[in-house]
Amino acid sequence: MIEAQLRRKLVRFFLLFLLISVGLFALFYFWKGGTRALQRWTALVSAGILKILGFSTVVDETTYFFSGVAIEIIPECTGLYEIIVFSAIVLAFPATIYKKIAGVIGGALILILLNLIRLLILALVGMRSREWMDWVHLYLWQLTLILFVVGLFLLWLSWARKPPGKVGASSAHPERERLKPPGEGRK
Repeated sequence: MIEAQLRRKLVRFFLLFLLISVGLFALFYFWKGGTRALQRWTALVSAGILKILGFSTVVDETTYFFSGVAIEIIPECTGLYEIIVFSAIVLAFPATIYKKIAGVIGGALILILLNLIRLLILALVGMRSREWMDWVHLYLWQLTLILFVVGLFLLWLSWARKPPGKVGASSAHPERERLKPPGEGRK
């Protein structure tokens, strides 16, 4: 009985995750103007961070140049794929709407920040070696992003699964209540 219930919940979760993912990826695919704006924003912010660090940069649409390195921001470089996967898994998971919205917004902001750090590191590695830049980009960061999305979901999950706090000693230590003999300390 419990196994059948668990199986139904898992199937429901995965189907909902797939449905939300397909919907969000379709929106991403057909919203060309929005993705182009996000690419440009990502290039401008990445170049701006490098300028703050003292590098001379030039931005041309979705590509920025500095110290002999050209970084083209394609749609996959915006962090939007990771945000879509994270958002879909959070939205598919049974939790309150408040916790889902907080998770999606907080997760998106963290993933945008991580993506900017990724682009900064790639640019700095690219100054030294194009070969290393390709390796770091294709292997190290792909694995890092996957692990980060999973870790971020687990962090959100630990927060989202906590029941709302109740005032009083009995809610703070429910195991102590269970250990007391019947009638003692209860009214």
